[in-house]
Amino acid sequence: MAAIVQLPFEGELPTSFFAIPVGVYAGSPHQSYESAEAVRGLFRAEASRNDAVVYTDHAGLRVVGIYPHEGSEAYFGFWETSNDLALNQEAFQLLSREAQRRGYARLVGPLNFSTFYPYRLRLGGVPSWGMFDREPSNPVYYPELLAQLGFTPTLTFESRLIRPDAVPLAYSSKATLLAALQQLPFEFIPLNADTWREHETELFELVDQIFSGNPAYRSISPAQFRQLYNAEYADRLCPHSSVLLRGKASARLVALSFCHPNYASLRLGSTPPNFARDYPRLTERTLLAKTVGVHPDFRNQQMMNYLGAYGMMSFRDLYDQVIFCLMRSDNFSLHFTDALPFERTQYALFGQDLHR
Repeated sequence: MAAIVQLPFEGELPTSFFAIPVGVYAGSPHQSYESAEAVRGLFRAEASRNDAVVYTDHAGLRVVGIYPHEGSEAYFGFWETSNDLALNQEAFQLLSREAQRRGYARLVGPLNFSTFYPYRLRLGGVPSWGMFDREPSNPVYYPELLAQLGFTPTLTFESRLIRPDAVPLAYSSKATLLAALQQLPFEFIPLNADTWREHETELFELVDQIFSGNPAYRSISPAQFRQLYNAEYADRLCPHSSVLLRGKASARLVALSFCHPNYASLRLGSTPPNFARDYPRLTERTLLAKTVGVHPDFRNQQMMNYLGAYGMMSFRDLYDQVIFCLMRSDNFSLHFTDALPFERTQYALFGQDLHR
């Protein structure tokens, strides 16, 4: 077995960094597209606030120790590996020792610098839908390896599929909410590329305000946000169910809902989805409720329910089923579907206390 080497990031990543996932996911249709250029750019963008060290044998394992310049938690990310416990024990022992040496109290992951980028592992086997856009999709042995390495779930999440036979029940149970939409003191702004450009600065601020209180959240710069979430991203959104809520009196954005079809069956690869082009080509009409949130000042006012009801207004004309994606297990938004039958898939972020 080749020894693990430690490679502090100094502007470039080894060639093997991008070759290892190819071997791990050979024959699997569920590996997310990883852009080498984008990953290198992310490492460079994050270098000012993190030290990063690649631990690898150049063949069967890569993992990055992420050591933030502030805070008590270190992270491991970009973890891809063969099913080799001894190899992982060696790599994580080196990573953990370095985190302890630097004074961190806890090691958390997988997390690729920030929750804006890939993080979490899927628990269990492949769900009936296969894999939706940006869903964690990893070999089933990944959580098992982490358990053997002494990690435990520190945050859990789930996705819920509501099948067509449950849709009539959903509408009957939400009739009161649907009737109330017209009386709300809020304006519904459908999201598309044009409205995204118009509200881009406010959107960045709203996203940060909504999610900054979440565990493991790390903010990103406006420039990083625009690389991920921009007019091209807005083109993939369903303009009939994706929406911003703005106060009629204050003209202040208070909530958001990003939804789009599940384009996975079209096998677009690295081509960005586009609703106008790709929706008519779908044979499986599944809506993904991807990102839904309410500003802290407006919570506990049924806003999440109203966002869901807004999406329901056009749902039956456009879709057959819906997946509520990657909701934190303790999030209030889960209650929207509690009364309905659903298929559930779970995910977790893992942690381990470091003993000094």
